Amino acid sequence: MKTRNKRGVDSEKVLLEFIREYPGLSQYEIARRLKWEMGHVDGTIRRLLASKKAIIKVVERNGRKLNLIYPRDEEKPVNVVEVPMNLLKVGNPLWDREAFIYALDSSTIGISGHPIGDWKRVSCFSSQIPMRRGEDGKILLTIPERIVKFYNLERKHFMVGINGNNILVSISGDIVETKKYPS
Repeated sequence: MKTRNKRGVDSEKVLLEFIREYPGLSQYEIARRLKWEMGHVDGTIRRLLASKKAIIKVVERNGRKLNLIYPRDEEKPVNVVEVPMNLLKVGNPLWDREAFIYALDSSTIGISGHPIGDWKRVSCFSSQIPMRRGEDGKILLTIPERIVKFYNLERKHFMVGINGNNILVSISGDIVETKKYPS
């Protein structure tokens, strides 16, 4: 049985915490933000994959493949959007019990705590959706099946961002493969 050195164990803890806070970054982005050498990041990612604590989603954007790193527990249903409540101005009536979702264009979904007339006018379709509050201080929104199918979210990579007091979901590429651990 191999023994693991302290630096490797410490690196795994730091990287796992980092990818939990910033899921979906590439190896290059991780190295740049943590100020680590690429080899250090690569080795740590391989150990996290081997210990089944991380996964890699291979995403194709503009003809290029990117390996994006996620914590293993980040595997959530594609139809659920989670946003920390502290990022939104949560209060009555905004973000209380329901939200309004809009298919704005071929790569953007807009979600708001109140109806937005301009978004409704330009959207392909819109809907009211229930809002749930998670135990971990997050708002949970379930995207209607119609929108999931329209954007083919099962096979797409998307990022959730906040603009003002609204949520924007940007569809940014095709998921080509998910690497869970070395075989």
